[in-house]
Amino acid sequence: MNKLKIRYLPLAIVFLGIVLATVVIPFAFGKEETSNRTVIKTTTDFTPKPPAAAGKHALLIAIQDYDSGKTGFHSLKGPANDIQLIKGMLRERFGFQDGNFTILQDDQATHTNIESAFMILVQMVQPGDFVYIHYSGHGSQTADLNGDETSGKDQTWVSYGARASKEAHKDNYDVLDDEINAWLAALYAKTDQVVFVSDSCHSATVSKGFNLTRAIDDDDRPHILGQLPYTQLANHRGIRVGAARDDESAIDKRRDDGKYYGVFSWHWARNLQQTQTGDTWDHVFKRTYAQITDERGLGQQPQMEGDRQTQVLGGGFIAQPPTIAVMRITDDHQVELKAGSLAGVTEGSVYRLYNPQHPDPETLPSLTITNATTFISYGEPEPKGSFKVGDLVVEESHAYHFTPIKVTLEADFPNGEDQLLLQAIQTAFQTRSDETQPFPAYTLTDDPSNTDLRLHLLRPKHGQFIRAKANDPLPKSFPNQPPELWVLTPEQRLLAENLRIHFDNPARGVQLLQDNLNKLARIREIKGLQSRRGRKIPVTLQAHILSPVAFCQEGPNCLFLDGKFYRKANNYSLPEIQQLTLTSKQILTFTLRNEDKWVNYYCYILNIGPDGAIYSIFPLAEDRMEDPLVPARKTRELFEEQIGLVTELVGEETIKFITSRYPIDVKLLEQEAFQQRGGQLNQLERLLFGYAVHGERGSPMKRNDDWATGQVGFQVEE
Repeated sequence: MNKLKIRYLPLAIVFLGIVLATVVIPFAFGKEETSNRTVIKTTTDFTPKPPAAAGKHALLIAIQDYDSGKTGFHSLKGPANDIQLIKGMLRERFGFQDGNFTILQDDQATHTNIESAFMILVQMVQPGDFVYIHYSGHGSQTADLNGDETSGKDQTWVSYGARASKEAHKDNYDVLDDEINAWLAALYAKTDQVVFVSDSCHSATVSKGFNLTRAIDDDDRPHILGQLPYTQLANHRGIRVGAARDDESAIDKRRDDGKYYGVFSWHWARNLQQTQTGDTWDHVFKRTYAQITDERGLGQQPQMEGDRQTQVLGGGFIAQPPTIAVMRITDDHQVELKAGSLAGVTEGSVYRLYNPQHPDPETLPSLTITNATTFISYGEPEPKGSFKVGDLVVEESHAYHFTPIKVTLEADFPNGEDQLLLQAIQTAFQTRSDETQPFPAYTLTDDPSNTDLRLHLLRPKHGQFIRAKANDPLPKSFPNQPPELWVLTPEQRLLAENLRIHFDNPARGVQLLQDNLNKLARIREIKGLQSRRGRKIPVTLQAHILSPVAFCQEGPNCLFLDGKFYRKANNYSLPEIQQLTLTSKQILTFTLRNEDKWVNYYCYILNIGPDGAIYSIFPLAEDRMEDPLVPARKTRELFEEQIGLVTELVGEETIKFITSRYPIDVKLLEQEAFQQRGGQLNQLERLLFGYAVHGERGSPMKRNDDWATGQVGFQVEE
């Protein structure tokens, strides 16, 4: 399975983007003053000097005084303090020096000067540099004049002097998100280590008359730059974060030191200050999100997109276990987690405090899930009082709520070469001294006639499978050959080529067996996730097949991707997908239509591949939490967003479609393949589909009308 990842996503200003680079830009001040800040005061040409320390650049923009006498905009109380907070954090935690900062504050932050600062940054950044950009100030919206926004609105930064006169000059207009996208694209052309942060909001209607809100009314004038074409961000490199959703407020708040700060900037800077080796941007964001929503409820929900798994303190991309944030500590000391049964959390599962640098992780505090509702879970901590809001936890053991899968264990040389291996595998299935189980979803049985899976130790001749008879299901074993453990159906058919587990290293073999069998159980559990009988899916899903052709005219039915043309043909409803047979290298893409008149739904499309992998087709891993939202009576054409499934593997693919009134962390449902890509799982898929139909679920879902699922499988041939 391969997901299309090339998308042209319009970047709303509400995002925090990652951009860090070492830059020193001296400017002439408009009046005599001394400062350790690098500022832009005028549009006068200047020549930048070499950076003080190669590799780091920060552009910090704070507009607090909006000269309300001219503009009528209320001034803010926190942006200046935000910038000092961020600057101190970058100096102390990231090693920035004074010469690495470019700071625009109040009347220095005109439209022209902001653009000039970005252009200078683009000139000075070198490949691999680290760039951090932070904006604190008002946001707003204006009419989209070039047709690149589905909402019909461009989001803006309200630069100093904007809307102060009737002059037809860009300094009298906000900074468009289109402009910022183009500036970021130029930076990404040089380095992917870019963090872009915007502590503002874009809807002044959510808190009228509240002068600590960072938003003002829309600009009803046609923007002077609105019809121009702009370079779009064609990838999701770097990090982009926003302080709130488009319809929410980002505010200033007074802290214990008596100063005002943006709520987002305050928590974001503190979490970056406390970052440890191995922490990713996803970890920092989850902590920040939990703390802000604990403080403000759902009135301010930050958003992030980009390379979430990139390490904050260097080291590049790193695969990390999925984490869940602690959202609240209840009055009876229960720990509330931001994930529920719809995201795979089950009662009885154990989670442990996430601290990758701890020398003895097993001594860290843990919690056991006592109640898993649809979207939220609650756990009993051990010891009490050991968790706080913003902590991250990772699953240590998973409790399955279905009838255990029966497994037999056999060998061709049970009393000879395989005797010790058989004993080691049998021991691995036993409950440990700490009462945990390596194979919690399975039980060993001695009855091959009443089993769900068969584990068989063989010693096939290296490089070839010799069968005594042509129709024998298994090859002959030879005592002098290395052992392999095959995972088989009850009829002794191999489930997948990558489920022939090498056992020349017994300890490693047992670990591989544990990993792969737990992945099989995970597939069974995901397939068993079903909404109540008769529940109509409120969003219709249609599938379209894209077939490679020599040439077609790009348009609604033709896509040029990775140097090849693909033609779109036919429409299939979700049930009709079951009848499809695709060939390798075709693409399956989708249209989502929300049929509800009033309710917006989040939509998730999962793929369970022939190799056992579970991935999200939509949304992409780097997307914002809000990206899978389909508004009431609206349609999302994923073809136009270049999102789909490339059918690479022969076998049965399964599509799991989930709709929800509230967002879920779909990454909690994903898993990697059985160690390697490839193999055919027709038998496996049929076997596990039976479990999905007949498996017993644990605790009932609550508010079942808030979500619905659909599921189909289809074949892929050569």
